[in-house]
Formats: sequence, C-alpha cells, structure tokens
Amino acid sequence: MLEYVFFHKVLADKFARYARSLDIETLLVADEPAWEVHLSEDIEDEIEGNISAYYDELFDQDQEMYEKENPEIEGEYGAAAVEITLKNGTKVYAQTDQEIMGKVLSVLDFDELNRLMNDIVFAVENPDIRTICERFRELNYK
Repeated sequence: MLEYVFFHKVLADKFARYARSLDIETLLVADEPAWEVHLSEDIEDEIEGNISAYYDELFDQDQEMYEKENPEIEGEYGAAAVEITLKNGTKVYAQTDQEIMGKVLSVLDFDELNRLMNDIVFAVENPDIRTICERFRELNYK
C-alpha cells in the first residue's frame, strides 16, 4: 500500500480524485493532524511517476497553506519527519533535521525513501548479525 500524507484535507481529496481519474483505487484515512491517501501498489511505473510528481506539486501547496495559517513560522516548517510502520502495525514519526530531509528528497522520491526506511526498521526489529557477504553466500550456495 502506498501512502501519501497531507495536512489539509482539501489537498488530500484533490489527490485522491486525481488517482481515481487514473483508475487507481484510493482510500482516504484521517490520521490527525494529517490525512493519508492510500493507493494500491499495483501501479505502472509511468503512472506512479506521474502520481509522485503530482504529490510533490500538492505538497508545495500544502506547505504554502501551512505558512499562511502559521505566520509566526516565517516560511519554515517547524520540523521534518518520516513515518515508520513498526512490525506490530503501529505508525510512528521519526523526527529529523529539515535540511537533511531536503537533501534526501532531492535525490529520492517518497516511495524510495519509504522503502529505505522500512528496510532499516526491519533490520532493527529483526537483527541479523551476519555480514552482507555471509548472507549472500548463504542465499546463493544452498
């Protein structure tokens, strides 16, 4: 399941309508203070690229709306975070430095970052002390 997070319901609804216009099944989930749009992972790469680009566009609008609603922030979000789903299904947010997040998102899209984070969470929750070479050897020589 692909998840796209918005802090304004109007933009979450707009994104969901766009996905549905591409015949993609959507689910809108309220997760205060945000809204998540869940999409099936069975999406062609080209369409997924279009969806990611549209999400980036709406994310910029989301930020602009946030800044207008919170003028004391002076054009800056107060924090950056990555949503992580734990083995038991609990979702948590790992807060990180905004500058680092900006650098990461300049080279990875949200789906790639999500995959990376899930790999890290899996490794933390399921420790395997073998080296990568040992794992590779074991997989390929059974």
